[in-house]
Amino acid sequence: MSGPREHDWDTLARRAREGAGEAEPLTFDLPDHSGRLFVDHAAPALAVHRCHTAPEASGDPSKNRALACSEAHRLVTSQPAYLLASGVSAEASGTAAEGVCALTAATAEALAERAGAALVVEVWTPIDATDDDDVDPFDRRPGFTLYLPEAPEAQAAGAALADALSGIEIAGQGADVTCITTDAIAPPGLAPLLDCAPGARGRSRVALLGLAVDAVFLNTREDEFYPRVLDALRDALAPALEAGATAFASAVGAPEAPSGRRHLELLAERVDRGLSRLTRQYGFLLQVTPVNSREAWTDFSESGCDSAPELLYRPLTFDPDALRRDLFALPVESVEDPVVARLLREKRDEMATQVQMILDRETPGFLAGSLKIYGAPDDALVALARDVLAAIPEASGARGRVAAGEEVVGATAFAAAADGELEHYRAQFDGFSSSVEIRSDIPGSLMVSQGQLLIGAGASVPAPRVQALLAHEVGTHVLTYYNGCAQPLRLLRHGMAGYESLQEGLAVLAEWLVGGLTPARMQTLAARVLTARCLASGATFIEAFRHLKENTALTDRGAFGITLRVYRGGGLTKDMIYLRGLRDLLAYLGNGGAYWPLFIGKVSLARAADAEALRARGVLHDAPLRPRYAEDADALARLDRARSGLTVLDLMA
Repeated sequence: MSGPREHDWDTLARRAREGAGEAEPLTFDLPDHSGRLFVDHAAPALAVHRCHTAPEASGDPSKNRALACSEAHRLVTSQPAYLLASGVSAEASGTAAEGVCALTAATAEALAERAGAALVVEVWTPIDATDDDDVDPFDRRPGFTLYLPEAPEAQAAGAALADALSGIEIAGQGADVTCITTDAIAPPGLAPLLDCAPGARGRSRVALLGLAVDAVFLNTREDEFYPRVLDALRDALAPALEAGATAFASAVGAPEAPSGRRHLELLAERVDRGLSRLTRQYGFLLQVTPVNSREAWTDFSESGCDSAPELLYRPLTFDPDALRRDLFALPVESVEDPVVARLLREKRDEMATQVQMILDRETPGFLAGSLKIYGAPDDALVALARDVLAAIPEASGARGRVAAGEEVVGATAFAAAADGELEHYRAQFDGFSSSVEIRSDIPGSLMVSQGQLLIGAGASVPAPRVQALLAHEVGTHVLTYYNGCAQPLRLLRHGMAGYESLQEGLAVLAEWLVGGLTPARMQTLAARVLTARCLASGATFIEAFRHLKENTALTDRGAFGITLRVYRGGGLTKDMIYLRGLRDLLAYLGNGGAYWPLFIGKVSLARAADAEALRARGVLHDAPLRPRYAEDADALARLDRARSGLTVLDLMA
């Protein structure tokens, strides 16, 4: 293959000078597939990785060593602006080597003009043929050597970068950081990047730093490459490089710029849409919900509450093998934005567990999957559940779902009320298209699936609870689905991994905000936790039912319904998350956590900061909808009280 022609590099340098840092991302390949330039926006930094080759060990090429060398460029691909020139090594033609330097200078000049500063950080990875015999290859500390010039602005950037690098830990090992002041900033055998562009180094708004990263992701002694260690190192480097760029921009008087990428990369869009398509295929909750709940209660009651029911489920509506094949064919590992990649990977893994759980219905494997996704009630949660039950007044009417003489709203009337609630949101957001469906194949309860409200044909709701349930199902579950639909990441409509705990916490808190969180409801939430503890402890269906009867004021029918929900499929601990989610949400609010950003979509509390960071960067948008109670002065006053540091028991006072 012929080498790159001189005019190819001139053209690319001109494209970089004209397009780097403009409104739309700039990306193009280098001649002869020798690398790539990517600029998301006018970022004050450019990360560069040039060489990936290393001398062979004793003339015996190492496959994994070569793989580690070729993959080391991933250390810079998390950045909002990077240049890969891995195919241009020390042996490359002079035209190619000079072309890379000219392209670097052109890109740096464009970024400096549009962002006010451009810190060029060249990253390379020294890979030796052998490890130090005195160092255990499984106990190596991450190491960084930082090369920086004497200019005070570069020194300020280097100090911030070194400080951030020193806080990096990989596999429990803290980092070693060495700083060297020098003008010879380049990997061994290569010329400094900016020397090939006359005048570039003399500009005060452009500086060049070098960063040598020890290859802790390679064990040359055993010839082992550790890709997840490389990913962890890349993710840890991202904020460190950002800190250096921010310090440099400040030192040269450039305006502060948002960190990270502002656009969702095309590959991430592809993975996100693939996950969205696949999650719609199997409808997890419908697949694990019995279709014979009413018949099961009749049989159970006629047995004197002494024989566990036989539960029946829908036939599978999808091919599990094909779905899992498609799921793991999505190239999550190639997504460059570390925050987005983490969210997509966690969702993929959760989906894989859900599909396996569906296959494992009514086997021990189902409970194992449930514990993996939802966990088991810890001692503190069980203690809280018992405290909740103890706090319920005996005369509260908490014995069953419906108190004696209380008006009841059936499925048809509740559907009409729900449709009126949905109309309120339709008037606010053109993309809101939720509808209500009465279903005979789900228990006498409520469910939201893909933004649609499903009502069991046998549902009966106490009249005082109608508004609370509308705030729960529509104002939380349906609303966050459609807020998620307004986001570039479809993940936000279907839910991040682990999102359900926060969703149910928000939904139950909404019941309290509109004045509808009753003692009977709190009894139900606490009873679900006790039942999940019975399940996780190995108790049978009958033993769990009897435990509820002995420790709550539930009727036989009420205790049966809760036990059925927890023991369905083979054991689903999901129902404990209502009380856990409420507890954790109240603690979050009491610690100053922001409330309304949690409605941007179906987020998890553990990743709420990630969602907010993506919103601040512009990758995600502000939520178009807020719950209806956001217009109610009484509800907002209650929300202010919750922010002051209330506990679950305080809500019952």
